[in-house]
Amino acid sequence: MNAPLVEMHRVRVKRNGNTLIRDVSLRIGQGERIAILGPNGSGKSSLVRVMMGDLRYDTSVEGAYVRIRGEEHFSLFDIRQAFGLVSGDLQSEMRRRMTAEDAVLSGLFGSIGTNRSQRIDEDMVSRAREALRSVGSEHLADRTVDTLSMGEARRVLMARALVNRPEALILDEPMNSLDLTGKHLVRGAMRSLAANGRSLILVTHDPSEIIPEIERVIMMRDGTVHSDGGRETITEESLSELYGVPVRLMSTEGRLWAWS
Repeated sequence: MNAPLVEMHRVRVKRNGNTLIRDVSLRIGQGERIAILGPNGSGKSSLVRVMMGDLRYDTSVEGAYVRIRGEEHFSLFDIRQAFGLVSGDLQSEMRRRMTAEDAVLSGLFGSIGTNRSQRIDEDMVSRAREALRSVGSEHLADRTVDTLSMGEARRVLMARALVNRPEALILDEPMNSLDLTGKHLVRGAMRSLAANGRSLILVTHDPSEIIPEIERVIMMRDGTVHSDGGRETITEESLSELYGVPVRLMSTEGRLWAWS
């Protein structure tokens, strides 16, 4: 029986006297498409950093553990096989004169761009083109990243995260700083990946960014899991409680719009 992608039990994370995550227990299985939803500062990104091995949890808590693909002692290689990460922070580092193809190839080395010391073979180039094709961006391969729109560059980052062929793609606030065209491009790429069976973990503060293919919603507040259930848990009442303000919600053809 295949182990889940990630298991957490009684996880607590403290930094500089502040508790970022408190008593979080959850399990994310292979093939799931999940949204982690909550206001800014609710612990969403910290939760992702624990999954990626960037934040250490408090091992003094009795029974606490984090397992990646069934292993408590996991390596960077294990994490890369489990997850590919897309974040706005990484995009800001990529704004230089490298081609989109080089940006994607750099994902194989965990670097920002490629250099002469890295041996790149035909199989790697093929994988980079395949990753670009999967997000509808193969036509951008020879364009330099600094000539791309924000939405185009965000899709290139998605391809970079996919080049290692991870089991799941983590999208940490993928719509941040995008205009309507950019959001349309990224949303289309997300939906295409989901339609092709890709596991997705969407991290967002905005319910309107949740694509119809998302089947499970983990709501976070004050560093804890506030609720964990299906799409039907997204209601005006649950969102109003989560955000602490009155929230209105509209749904049509699987799309959500929320405002206050």
